[in-house]
Amino acid sequence: MEHLTPAKAGMARFGVCFANTDPSPVVLRTVKRHTAFHHTSAKRKIPRTDLPVENAEQIAVLLQKQWRLYHVTPLYGFSYSMLKKYSNELSVFIATEKKKGVAIEVGIELASKAKFSMLAGLRATENDPEAVFIQIMAKTAVRQSVDEKVVWSGWMCCVDGDLGLLESLPVEFICLPLLFANGPETVTTMVGEWLQKTFDCYISAFPIRSENLTWMAAMWANCFSDSVQRMMELEWFVPPIQLTISLSIHPEDAKALWDSIHTNEDEITIEEVELFMSSLHSHFYRHFGVRLAATQLVKVSTAVASAHCDGKLKLFNCKHIDHVLPFLTELAFHQIQYQPRLCSSID
Repeated sequence: MEHLTPAKAGMARFGVCFANTDPSPVVLRTVKRHTAFHHTSAKRKIPRTDLPVENAEQIAVLLQKQWRLYHVTPLYGFSYSMLKKYSNELSVFIATEKKKGVAIEVGIELASKAKFSMLAGLRATENDPEAVFIQIMAKTAVRQSVDEKVVWSGWMCCVDGDLGLLESLPVEFICLPLLFANGPETVTTMVGEWLQKTFDCYISAFPIRSENLTWMAAMWANCFSDSVQRMMELEWFVPPIQLTISLSIHPEDAKALWDSIHTNEDEITIEEVELFMSSLHSHFYRHFGVRLAATQLVKVSTAVASAHCDGKLKLFNCKHIDHVLPFLTELAFHQIQYQPRLCSSID
């Protein structure tokens, strides 16, 4: 690999692809310094939820879409037996908003309708409530005919939620702390407003901090797709010069590095996560003379999923979805904020 010259440092983006991973004792050294990890857990259990195989087709609907994440506080008075009623009420709400001049999408002029359904099986324990899937369909006029298409979709879930918190909730509340939205921001806002008014909850944007992205990189390093061999990609951002640095790693090399660090089959420790990232930093510095530790990790992409610091997530593989949702649920439980009114961040 060639050394990064000052001239090449001015490029908007550059990447590195590992050919082989042969960690040396110099690279694999314990990191003893103050880092951003002091705000996170010291260790986490490795997910072993094994989502039902019979739910694969339904879960497949969630894959390969760009989702925007939101926190949701516990829903008051929500009932799975009233999903048809909620569908009708949300449809009426959207129609009312459209009469006020709120456009859903260019080209959509006719009535829109909402549909609530259960996303059965998307949970880790019997204590987790069932996930809920929401679709907004709209009719569009195309060549003197009317076609119906899904213009917005979203889902709420709780996977391996904190048992203490779930059991402490009054029976009138159901906790679905994660909301995933895909579609026009105006529709996300309308759905969010309706949910807040109907269930007395609060919804807010869900950014992902750099230290949590680092945990994702480590936890997903040894997860492989059966059909597609996807490179691990990490992106760092350097605010003063508006530079994005991209690092591409062959999945087998990432797994080899992680296996040389990770020892316990049941849990991952913060020391292992720090050592994994420190090894990547050292490799990059040797070849390019750039200290990534001074930058901000903004994106992680593996065979499992892609996550961005602004709260965007894309799921690639239903086999390892249990490596993604429990961690996000944990973060949501920690970061949910109770507020008395709608936040303008639902966009």
